Amino acid sequence: MKNPYKRTDVFACNYESHARFKHRVSAYHVMRQRQCYPQGCLMFKWSCALKNKGKKCPRGFNYIGRLCEGCSHYLDDKVHYQPRVLLSGDDFEKFKTEVEEFEEWIAEHRDRDLNIWCKVSSIKPRFKKTLSGGKGQLRLDGYLLVVRRGYIDVTEFDDYFYVNISPNQQDRFRFAPGDTFEALGRLLFDHGRLLFHRIRAVDFEERSHKETWNNSRALVARSSATEFNHQPESCIKCPKGALVDTLQVVNGRKHFRRSLYCLAGVKDPRLCYVSALNKVDMCHAE
Repeated sequence: MKNPYKRTDVFACNYESHARFKHRVSAYHVMRQRQCYPQGCLMFKWSCALKNKGKKCPRGFNYIGRLCEGCSHYLDDKVHYQPRVLLSGDDFEKFKTEVEEFEEWIAEHRDRDLNIWCKVSSIKPRFKKTLSGGKGQLRLDGYLLVVRRGYIDVTEFDDYFYVNISPNQQDRFRFAPGDTFEALGRLLFDHGRLLFHRIRAVDFEERSHKETWNNSRALVARSSATEFNHQPESCIKCPKGALVDTLQVVNGRKHFRRSLYCLAGVKDPRLCYVSALNKVDMCHAE
């Protein structure tokens, strides 16, 4: 079984912020998060007639926003975006069937304690961030074990899923890339991904004894971590790239998003020495 919601070859959307993903968006974003297929969605594009001409705002504002409403120079255009399907008719019907089967499987197994067997591909500190009034701080909330494939109960899952462990569990078990283990965990469907928490009854089948994270290293990395304004796929897959659950409070409303941080402190992905070192290691291994 695979997770069809993580596919990025099904839909494309011309919304401006999707340009950094070459306008390809995940099936989960379209079908579950935005629920914009097939009807599309409306976005509001703000602009200012004065700023378009390079002139200053008479009210002293530096940015265009809802406080500009009522100003004669303020323009608020409605733009209709509609995701387009990239698959052929037959392939799209197969995809919808996969989604239905996956939904049935999720409904049957969600919030249940299940036996899992897996090999750790990588481990990353799991940080959370809450923004309020423009200020925020990263908080260590445990670690995330990234699994490329494994078994969930009696189902072979040939796709990524994740295991959340506490700082105390990492101090105790010292999970490392390459470790193979069996455990009990409770399944969550977390923003399009399968996530296991409340891990217990851990039984290691094989230990890699590779270098791994501990709480001291994670807190040091937190102090030097840098945030990217976009999310390159290579950085997400990198052991030093961490997706941070970010909660932003604006006018009393909560907005959830994921921010990408580099735990090695690299400010520009194009100048990444981590990627270069990994390539050198691969050359030596060959």
